[in-house]
Amino acid sequence: MIPVQSGILLTNEKKDHVNFIPFDREVITIGWRHSVELTPWKETFEINSDGNFSFLSTIYQSYGAGTPDTEGTVELLSDGFIQVTDIERTIPYYSLYYIPISEYYLEIDSKKYYLSQLVPDYTNVQIHYKKLKLYEWLWRSIMEMFKEG
Repeated sequence: MIPVQSGILLTNEKKDHVNFIPFDREVITIGWRHSVELTPWKETFEINSDGNFSFLSTIYQSYGAGTPDTEGTVELLSDGFIQVTDIERTIPYYSLYYIPISEYYLEIDSKKYYLSQLVPDYTNVQIHYKKLKLYEWLWRSIMEMFKEG
């Protein structure tokens, strides 16, 4: 079947579809507030032709748990943030555990999609790039109509 819509698919640990955001770009940023330092953090990825996420950069405000310290090129930005690039890492999808204090969001073309509006609290979330086939797109459209009433 011919793909008709590409996008970002959010699934839970059971691989159930939780949400779908139409997406036809090559770059996505995932941002949050670090749970220990309580400072902003962003990771930017390029979506490859095979749908995998290739790391482009991470930007954070303070050094702490989970901070890259042995890979990549580190640059201190003029606003006081730290940017790390040149980390050779490709993943099939991005995985996280969503809790409200984290304030996770997806940023696409400067528009933010907050996970608090897309997934239930305390959920294992996988963020995939997906090309929907016609029947998948129709099924999602029908299910969305039922949700909206």
